[in-house]
Amino acid sequence: MPRRRPVEPPPRALPPAPTRGRPRSEQAHRAILTATLELLRDDGWLALTIDAIAKRAGVARTTIYRWWPSSSVIAVDVLVELGATVAPSPAGGGDPLRAIRLEMRRLAAVATELPGRVLCAVLGEAQHDPTVRAALFERLIFPRREATLRVIRDAQARGLLRDDLSPGAIADMFYGPIFYRMLMGHEPPTERFATQTFERVLVGLTPER
Repeated sequence: MPRRRPVEPPPRALPPAPTRGRPRSEQAHRAILTATLELLRDDGWLALTIDAIAKRAGVARTTIYRWWPSSSVIAVDVLVELGATVAPSPAGGGDPLRAIRLEMRRLAAVATELPGRVLCAVLGEAQHDPTVRAALFERLIFPRREATLRVIRDAQARGLLRDDLSPGAIADMFYGPIFYRMLMGHEPPTERFATQTFERVLVGLTPER
């Protein structure tokens, strides 16, 4: 687990996710997210402070605090964007099992890269900062999990997965081993491991004919 950074003095209330405003505001918003990503990539989690983000983005601290209460919450929004690019949620309408398998492989592929490292760091912050925890669940974990559950429900409706288990339990069986390796760090959650996990779990979840 990453070392803890000094807690910054943010406003107490969690603001809503940033929305589009005037062009100048949108430009500042984008600059802040880009600066945060660059700092995480170039200098690491411990270097991520509001002062460092403001300096790199070329904005005032007060501009940042208009939208985010802390640098860790900005990192959550960076994770949302990264996830949508490198490991998008499974989409419905096609082959649901293929969609689950593909998402698992994509998650495993980035688990030890920047997205995985940032997620582990944010999870660490969320253990002692309720604001970060709320942002992480509301903006990243809950939306992605719901997208996965929709695909699992589709697979159950088609008779591809057992319907005597809850979609949430099935999701945990598929994805749990990947996140276990990601958080524990004892072995990398490789794409091969993700494929093996999918295939072995599927054996137990396939309905009896």
